[in-house]
Order: sequence, then structure tokens, then C-alpha cells
Amino acid sequence: MRTETFSTPRPLAVRVKLPRGDVQVETADVEETTVSLTGSSERARQQIEQALVRLDDRGDRDELVVDADTDDFSFGGRIRLSISFGDKDAIRIRVVCPHGVDLSVETGSADTRATGRFGSVTTKTGSGDVSVDEVEHDAEVKVASGDVRIDRVGGSLKVQTAAGDVAAGPVAGRAQVKTAAGDVNLKEVASDVAVTSASGDVVVGAVTQGTVELKSVSGDLVVGIRRGSRVWMDVKTVTGDARSELDAGVDDDGEGPLVELKATAMSGDIRIVRA
Repeated sequence: MRTETFSTPRPLAVRVKLPRGDVQVETADVEETTVSLTGSSERARQQIEQALVRLDDRGDRDELVVDADTDDFSFGGRIRLSISFGDKDAIRIRVVCPHGVDLSVETGSADTRATGRFGSVTTKTGSGDVSVDEVEHDAEVKVASGDVRIDRVGGSLKVQTAAGDVAAGPVAGRAQVKTAAGDVNLKEVASDVAVTSASGDVVVGAVTQGTVELKSVSGDLVVGIRRGSRVWMDVKTVTGDARSELDAGVDDDGEGPLVELKATAMSGDIRIVRA
């Protein structure tokens, strides 16, 4: 096990790179940051010894770098072929830091768990789940294979995944989600929404205004319109049913905010409901 502690009373960005294992970042009411790296195999222990753990002065803020990708086999601009020996080379990285840090995580095969309150979050992983509690500003997640969950986003949300479910919200800004195979559930979005799913159901629980564009090849689409909002709809499904329940839930006097809804499904039902 390796542990490093840094004094971090100033604004802080945390950047983590890990080929394989688990990343856990926790925010707390502290003015220091503690980094722990653990692994059970000889290979993992060698990687931990060689890992870069450093605090850099960036002028008006600090940046903590935790780089356990000593072989640099997955982050040199393109993904390279790597050899892994099961869980033998897995490393667990745990970071405890102040509230409001900007977090960036890149992994080859690892789950990322971020608990607490973050300024912004950016993650990129080949295989692994991403779970985040609260983001004050923007969040961007790219996952080849894994589920994504973000409880609250104070800015905009952008998610791209090849295979995995996405659950997020409320989102105070725009939301953009692209998935090849997986369900999408956005609890509430305050601005524009764009969701594209090849195979999976899409649910947008509540929208008040903006452009909402939903596309699915194989899956149902459900969107909730807030009471008092007006809506313009362009809804098309090839082999499914399209239904609207807005007759008693939307103002038509031109005074409320406008939702421009475009929903397209090949083989799936479309429902527009009251939120």
C-alpha cells in the first residue's frame, strides 16, 4: 500500500489514470487530499511504486496527478493492445479531497465511483461502470462498456456509451446521450435534450422548455412535459404506437415556455405524458 497526503486549501483539479482496477474519489470538508494505492500482486505493487503521484501549481489553482498507467498502453492518443492477467495486476486508487474539485478520470478497465460534490467531471473508460453523486457544473462521460449514473448535474451533461445503461438527473442545463445498447433514464432536464439509442428504452421524466430530440431503432420512448408548457410535436414510429396524454396538462394560450419535441422510433412505442 502507498499513501500520499497533500495540503490543498486552494481550488483543486484531480486527474487520475489507471489501466485496471477501481477508482474511488470522495469529497469531504477538508483542506488536504489523501491518495491511497493498493494492489495484491507483485506486478500491481511494482506499478504502485512507479506510479506518479504529484501536486502541481497551476497559478490560481492546484492540480493533483495520480498516474498509475506506467506502461502508457491506453492513453497515448489511441488505444494500444495490452496484455492483462486477470485481476492480478488490478490496482485500487482511493482519493479523499475537498468539496468542489474538478475531476478527470481515464481508465482501461475499471469502475469509477465519485461520492460527494464535484465542480466538473470528465471520465473516459474502456470497460467499467461510472457512478457520480453531484456535479456543480458540467459532466462528460465516455464509456465503451459500462453503466453510467449521475445523481445531479448543475450544468450540461454529455454521455457516450457503446453498451450500458444511463441514469442521470436532474440536469440544470442541456443533456446529450448517445448509446448503442442500453436504456436511458433522464429524471429531469431544464434545457435542450438529445438522446440517440440503437437498442434500449429512453425515458425523459420531465422537460419544461427547449428542443427535445429522441431517436431509437429498437426501444420505447417516453417524455414528460411539465404542466404549463406548450409543446410542438413531430412524432413518428414505424411499427409501434404513438400516444399523447397532454390534453389536460399543457397550456395552449401561448404564455408558457415552449417545448419542441421530435421523437422517432423504428420498432417501439412513443408516449408523451404529463410530468
